[in-house]
Amino acid sequence: MDVTLRTVVRSAHLCKVFDFARGPSPGQARKEALAAVAIYHLSVKTVSRSSGRSAVAAAAYRSGIRLACERDGRTHDYTRKRGVVESFIVAPAGAEAWASDRSALWNRAEAAETRKNSTVAREYELALPAELPEGERVALARRFAETVVERFGVVADVALHEPYREGDERNWHAHILTTTRAANENGLGGKTRQLDDRATGPALVEGLREVWAEQVNAALERAQVEERVDHRSFARRGLEQAPTVHLGPAASALERRGVQTGVGDVNRAVVASEEAREAVRQADAEVIDLERERWRRMPLNALQWEVNTLLPDREAAKAGALMADPAYREAEKAAETARAGEAKARLDLLEATERSNGSEGRWGAIRGLFSRLGGLMFWRQDKEVSENPESKRIQTQIAEWTELAAERQGVLDRAEKLHTEARLTVGTLYSRIAGQVDEALAPEYRRYSAAQSVLDERIEEDRRRAAEAEAERRAEEIRRRVDAEIERERREAVEQRRQAEILEIRQIVRGLASIRPTEEGIFRVRFADLPPEELKRQQDLLERYPEERKSALKAEVFERELQASREKDRGFDMMD
Repeated sequence: MDVTLRTVVRSAHLCKVFDFARGPSPGQARKEALAAVAIYHLSVKTVSRSSGRSAVAAAAYRSGIRLACERDGRTHDYTRKRGVVESFIVAPAGAEAWASDRSALWNRAEAAETRKNSTVAREYELALPAELPEGERVALARRFAETVVERFGVVADVALHEPYREGDERNWHAHILTTTRAANENGLGGKTRQLDDRATGPALVEGLREVWAEQVNAALERAQVEERVDHRSFARRGLEQAPTVHLGPAASALERRGVQTGVGDVNRAVVASEEAREAVRQADAEVIDLERERWRRMPLNALQWEVNTLLPDREAAKAGALMADPAYREAEKAAETARAGEAKARLDLLEATERSNGSEGRWGAIRGLFSRLGGLMFWRQDKEVSENPESKRIQTQIAEWTELAAERQGVLDRAEKLHTEARLTVGTLYSRIAGQVDEALAPEYRRYSAAQSVLDERIEEDRRRAAEAEAERRAEEIRRRVDAEIERERREAVEQRRQAEILEIRQIVRGLASIRPTEEGIFRVRFADLPPEELKRQQDLLERYPEERKSALKAEVFERELQASREKDRGFDMMD
């Protein structure tokens, strides 16, 4: 089965035998078929609002720059992103200046779409030959971008990335982000829907895959590199070779350090044997386990972006597989022919029926004409009508058209049966191919499901942590409020007790037996007869508040002297 999209033709994407997977081939034919084949990869994906994505964000991420989206007011800053080797824009000839301005270009692309589920950009992901020098890789990416721009009239934003630090060191690749509308003198015009159409899309993608293979091989030849790429799957090339498993960054890093992984062992076994399918599935699970650890460590927004890219396009893959299957194409062609035959048979039967009904109508008109001669001529009417040449010709036509209608009814019955059988054949082939596509996509879906589960876990963990942090913040705020209230009440109580003790100081001073000020500015006092405990308490209270005590003593001395003066003026001597 040949499928044009990336998820189904993984065998074509990674058809170079890895250095760590090389070994003796089981047969000379396979050795020749697999010799000197470089890595091939081309995938076509869309950037759609329905998945929460933005063309501005995609362009900023791939180019490693900072862009502001005018539609939603968000700023996407990827200036700290590493690995962007070069980025540039390829626009149609005669395009306005805005087409070469990355911010203006993608904000126009966003503004041109009004629906909430609009496709705002299309992405071509290319594997660049590691065997070429950097300048040749840049020129190769530019050449393919120019091909896409020339064919569809769109604007292309190209970004070349170097291999991931922990991934396959040969994974030089390019992202070509294109508009979904053709550029013209007025801005962005009509949608380029050819790639989205099920009838034309798979064939166009297959054509682009072939063009990319030709351009890569031409570049390899110019660089005098013997290796070549092939965009076709193993099945289309007549190889009974099981597809290898994509290593991913984690497994590639281990292999480069000399640590053999399960997936590496599987790739070695695939080269040597065709009995590796079960091992592939097991290795795929190992890769997913390795990927899980990477997904758990990476930033959440990067994980969200990767999850979106991992979801296989089942409908596009299925459409490509149906288009590429000769048996299905023949069955579809036969079904269409049978449908056309059935439609023609219906028209023929309708024609025969209408002509038969028309002849019967004319025959009835002739009989009606003769019936006007009256009932006395009834016997003559039947005889003359029967013997009239025109009536005989009409009766003959009625018989002929009636017979033809019966014959055409039989033809229609056979055409309907043939059409039904053809559609059943198409349905059977469709189910078989759909099952094959699902089987081919199963590893991709498993990887997507695993990534989605990690994303869900991390989102839930973030929510839980946020909830715990919010609960702790609220609890801390409540604790602070309670402590503040307790402290306020404590201070108020202390202040109330202080005020009460200060008032009591005045009462204690008034109750002193005597108060004598000295030249040093101090007061000598004598307490009245009190119980020892009460005396001690009053003495401690006076010592505790020296300022208030001094003030109270001065006031009391002044009051006593004033009182003594008054009594003396009245002739009473109250002094001891």
